[in-house]
Amino acid sequence: MGPDTKVADIACGTGIWLIDIARDHPKAQLDGFDISTAQFPNRAWLPDNVNLATVDLLKPMPEHLLGKYDIVHVGLVVLVVEYDNPLPVLDNLLSLLKPGGYVQWDEADFGGLIVNSPNPKIPCAALEEVRKRVLGVCLAAHGVRFEWVRKLAPVFSKRNMEVLDDTFLPIPDDLALPWTLQHLMATQELIRNIDRPPGVASEWWELYEKAAEEVHFGASMRMGMASVVGRKPL
Repeated sequence: MGPDTKVADIACGTGIWLIDIARDHPKAQLDGFDISTAQFPNRAWLPDNVNLATVDLLKPMPEHLLGKYDIVHVGLVVLVVEYDNPLPVLDNLLSLLKPGGYVQWDEADFGGLIVNSPNPKIPCAALEEVRKRVLGVCLAAHGVRFEWVRKLAPVFSKRNMEVLDDTFLPIPDDLALPWTLQHLMATQELIRNIDRPPGVASEWWELYEKAAEEVHFGASMRMGMASVVGRKPL
């Protein structure tokens, strides 16, 4: 990456991906976009070359951004993609790119969410029930199975992109605990949304407490990550 490189990060959240890049590329133009500013840091906390703004990933990109970027990154939008079809999202990403530009899509294999424990003596029944319920809520809300995550490379090829990298990364055992704690925090947020008025989700909270205890003894919940890099045609 040179000083004239322009990079966009879609669904940027806190901007952490761009902040990391800015350490090694302080002259590149690094623009982050998300549907909401809720996770954006204060402007004073960001590197000078990182700027964050709002964009709806599912709608056509603003005209002033079209064809502007050399690199577009997107990640963790599995629950945003509609009808098991990532092509509309990919088309929006491609619209931001210059000819010959690059897309990197990093995605969680949500449909491959699994529960296990290091040995049969460590229970994981409550955590497994949490997994089933979370997937059930998401499937009911979105009507999808998330199978497209492991098929991103063929999706890129449908737009005549050159696929440069297609990697699937299982979560290793040494990351099992932090990954599981992340899922538990997300489950807490889900239960809070269900628990309206307070008390209606008491069964969920009881199940959560049992699952958290299982995690304390070694049970884990994790999913792999897919990463695909492709080049837009010239």
